[in-house]
Amino acid sequence: MDQNSKTQSDRQAGAEAISAKAVVIGRENGIEISKCVWDLGKDFSLQHAHQLELSTETKTVRLYFPDVELTSTDSGSRTRRTEERLRSAIAQLLSRPPAATYAF
Repeated sequence: MDQNSKTQSDRQAGAEAISAKAVVIGRENGIEISKCVWDLGKDFSLQHAHQLELSTETKTVRLYFPDVELTSTDSGSRTRRTEERLRSAIAQLLSRPPAATYAF
């Protein structure tokens, strides 16, 4: 297996791990994520090279990830940053009734 194939494989495995974590976080918050769709970019030097769309039946939120977050899993701080980003995005998927804009 050449280096390019290995990196692509690592990237795919990282994307799958992030998707699985998103589903778990969603369930913890009472949200059923119906789709996790990745667009694995080609220009890996970009800060937001890869795009993930998380969808429920009624809402979709988009997140962007640099290549290093998909291809390396041994960094504790990187793992925490990825999880925080997922939690923030999933919070946007919560259905909340609109807050009253006035009171009597």
